Amino acid sequence: MTESIRIQKYLSQKGICSRRQAETYVREGRLAVDGKKLTLGDRVEPGAFVMLDGKPLDIPDEVEPILLAFYKPRGVESTLKAIDKTKTLADFDFGGRVFPVGRLDKDSHGLLLLTNDGELANKLMHPRYEKEKEYLVQLHKKVEAADIHALESGIMLDDKKTAPCKVTLINELTLAITLKEGRNRQIRRMCVALGYEVTDLLRIRVGKVHLKDLKPGDVRPLSFKVMQD
Repeated sequence: MTESIRIQKYLSQKGICSRRQAETYVREGRLAVDGKKLTLGDRVEPGAFVMLDGKPLDIPDEVEPILLAFYKPRGVESTLKAIDKTKTLADFDFGGRVFPVGRLDKDSHGLLLLTNDGELANKLMHPRYEKEKEYLVQLHKKVEAADIHALESGIMLDDKKTAPCKVTLINELTLAITLKEGRNRQIRRMCVALGYEVTDLLRIRVGKVHLKDLKPGDVRPLSFKVMQD
């Protein structure tokens, strides 16, 4: 007898989307099986006829795992949806169906991991397992030593203090910031809270994966071993 599986795990294993994205689809009432809308916790049989927004999903029997390092250019949204007059990941050819591991906001650029392995994506995005992310942050004015300490110690955002992070002064206008948290536009908001405007934000590392010599729009295949602790 075939064992049923939670819908979010099923879709992530088949490389359709991450577990988090699947949960979002369910909450929004966009996923259905045999015409019935799904709710969180619902289980499906492998091979089930699953529909998203009323359209059947093309779910493969076998999935060849893909893991890519991508230099997301500035001005590109970290979504696979096509957006009118806005460039997104849907405008790039990655050689197969993949989805982003986390996000990098439109105004920022640099390293973004892409995969079709939903279980890996779930692990990398889960707060318990999140990898270090390193950024080069350029500011509009000279950085004060006291503000470096404040960033390292934590800044109050949305009534909750950010976790401690590592901050290194590169020059009087540039910081290297390494953190594990991934709140929405976190670094920009931390800097704004101290009176600084971020003029450039470049992600250069996620865990053991470095941007290296990638240029905007370039892709580099990765071994899955590089993401293992």
